[in-house]
Amino acid sequence: MSLGPLSKGNGMKRKLSATVFGAGLLAMSSTQSGRAQADVSTIEPPLGLWVWSADEVGSHVSMSVEITDNDWSVTVDGAKAEAVRDDGLISVRRSDGHKFVGKLTADKSEIRGHWFQPPSPLDYQFVATPVVLSAVTSGKWQAEFAIQSRPYRIFLDIFQNKGSEISAVIRNPEGNNILGATQFRLISDENDGWALMSGRGEREKRHHLDAGVGGQLLLDYDRFDEPIPLKPATEKIAAGYYSRQNGELLRRSEPPPRLDDGWKVSAPEDVGFDPAALQALTAKLANADTRDRRPRMIHSLLVARKGKLVFEEYFFGHDREARHDVRSLGKVFGSVMIGALQQQGYSIDASLRPIPDLLKRAGRPIDDPRKADISLGHLMTYTSGLDCDVNSDSAGSELRMWEQQEEKDYWLYTAGLRMLHDPGERYAYCSGSANLVGASLRSVGGASVHELFNRLIARPLKFGPYHWALAPNGEGYLGGGAYMRPRDILKIGAMFAAGGIWNDKQVIEKNWVSESTTAKVEISTKTTGMTPETFRNSYFGGSQAYIWGVGTVAVGERRYMSYEASGNGGQLLFIIPELDLVVGFTGGNYRMGGIWGRWRNEIVGGHIIPAIIDLP
Repeated sequence: MSLGPLSKGNGMKRKLSATVFGAGLLAMSSTQSGRAQADVSTIEPPLGLWVWSADEVGSHVSMSVEITDNDWSVTVDGAKAEAVRDDGLISVRRSDGHKFVGKLTADKSEIRGHWFQPPSPLDYQFVATPVVLSAVTSGKWQAEFAIQSRPYRIFLDIFQNKGSEISAVIRNPEGNNILGATQFRLISDENDGWALMSGRGEREKRHHLDAGVGGQLLLDYDRFDEPIPLKPATEKIAAGYYSRQNGELLRRSEPPPRLDDGWKVSAPEDVGFDPAALQALTAKLANADTRDRRPRMIHSLLVARKGKLVFEEYFFGHDREARHDVRSLGKVFGSVMIGALQQQGYSIDASLRPIPDLLKRAGRPIDDPRKADISLGHLMTYTSGLDCDVNSDSAGSELRMWEQQEEKDYWLYTAGLRMLHDPGERYAYCSGSANLVGASLRSVGGASVHELFNRLIARPLKFGPYHWALAPNGEGYLGGGAYMRPRDILKIGAMFAAGGIWNDKQVIEKNWVSESTTAKVEISTKTTGMTPETFRNSYFGGSQAYIWGVGTVAVGERRYMSYEASGNGGQLLFIIPELDLVVGFTGGNYRMGGIWGRWRNEIVGGHIIPAIIDLP
């Protein structure tokens, strides 16, 4: 059984002009973008792996704050920066739109705050990164910290296929923008170049490719107004294209290292696994063929059992320190934070109704009395009745919400949608609903969503660097899109598998663990009101709990109950309570639900669970 919508994810991807990059397009000339006038009839096809990479900004910042005679002096990356103090907060802004906002702790040992990065043209949104500056002397605090790196790469692989024809694939690890096809035919065309061809008949499409100056290839790529120049990929950058390069294919898996991040680690055999079976799975994933028409692009796979991390493997150039886009897996953090607030004694549960107070504070009337009855439970089971679903034509769809410019407060945007059904009557997956949970979190918890997550979850679980997506008004966004280390993502699953406990501390209220992961609504043609065909094209099925999806993992004829958080591309977190098992994936199969939607049964059910030798 599969769960949830076929394409889960934050819809913050925009088509943008290449003119915003300047030098990022490698200084193409004004005459046909530097195209060389070559006689293609005498040139062999440009076989090999080619790549274009956008310019990257620095991914680390050094910062110091010093007080001398009540004067505050701030240095960022060795340069003086202007600081503004207001109501106990210190704010520092750079000319490139980056800024820091923090507060000195009562004992003056630290300055705690967030570093804010503005959106960038290529699929990266406004994010906040938690930062702690520690005292080094009396009156001086400093830190060096990681901010969000923002790579964007386009690989073009041209090769001779098994039928001796020249084929090509485009791979884009960050967004899977591949010109609408997983494999192309390469032909010479009438414009002294080549063409990448896909489809047949009326669906046939072609994308021009020709020789450029300096041994480059120039590709017409639909995100940019001008062709992009590709260069032969070096061995280092090619690591992001292959699941594993030749020298890594036979590397033997080792137990995860013990780090200062809160994880208890163990050899697989110590918690009931056959290590040879897990090694065979690693080899299978390492040999994944990137040229395949249905490529399986798993970036990481981690397994924990009985509270211990026992398996940790990375592919396609990823490693344990790389922060991965969690997409809609991050929706579950709203539900998780409710349980954390409950554990700390706050009064918040699924019956809370956020819209009346939200609209009242904004000075806006309730335009439909049914909105006053929408509870957090309705929002977390996607049964609010608001005009919001996975269809991009829906007024409340994530794409429409991010593209509109009139309302920067996304809680108000969603609360202002028209009602199509009574609350609880109809199921419709909606990122705005998950995000609206944040309005109650802020109201009850007294801080922004990203500040609450840092205090309630990230710090108790010893998260490493992470970056939280923000709405345009600067509030933490709960529709998805945070960037986190896979080891940290897996901690959420291990904590829930342990009844809300992490390292002997009750972080999530125990009853909430059970309540929030128990199925509430079946996802079916009946509950969605869809025809069978439309339903198959939109959802996997299964059941909905409070953001968590609920279903089963198939192992032969046996089925194990599981609950999960999932995001577009293969960001998956599975908990199988009966086996005390937690499995986490990150992946790059964006908008390919038919591929990553199979990993539950294909990999968890087909390889990981069968590798357990002490199955009940």
